[in-house]
Amino acid sequence: MAEFYTAISAEEIARQIADMLNAHNKLTLVHTTPGLIQAPGKYFIEIDKKKVIACQALQKESANLTKLYHSCVLPEYRRQGIAKRLLQIAILNSPTPYVYATIRGDNEASLNMVKTLGFVVAKTEWNKDHQVITVGRRTT
Repeated sequence: MAEFYTAISAEEIARQIADMLNAHNKLTLVHTTPGLIQAPGKYFIEIDKKKVIACQALQKESANLTKLYHSCVLPEYRRQGIAKRLLQIAILNSPTPYVYATIRGDNEASLNMVKTLGFVVAKTEWNKDHQVITVGRRTT
C-alpha cells in the first residue's frame, strides 16, 4: 500500500490546529501542540500551501459510537464546503455504525450543515452560558 508524506511535520500540523482551535472556536480548554499529538483522535485536515486551513477529528468511544469534534475552518476559507467535505470523510472513516457531535446552539452554520448530512438532534442542554446541541446519525 502506498504511503504519503507532506512537507509539514506532525508537530507543525498539531501546532497549527491548536492555534486555529484556540483562536476560532469558542472553547474553554486551551489546546497545545503536545496535547494534540498525544490525543487519541484521528484528524482530517485541509491544507493550502503549508497552512492548515481546516480540521475535523473523530474518536471511537465504544463498539457502536464515534465522536466527531474539533471541526474548524479558518474564517477566510469558510462557506466553500470544506467543513462539510472533511465531515463526510470523517464519517466514511468511522469505525462504528453511529457518529455524534456536540455543537453550540448559537453556531447556526454548523447546525444547518450537519442537518444536510442527515444528522438529527439527540439532546439539548445548557453549559454555563450557552446551549449545547448533540446531533447524531448512522454512518451508512
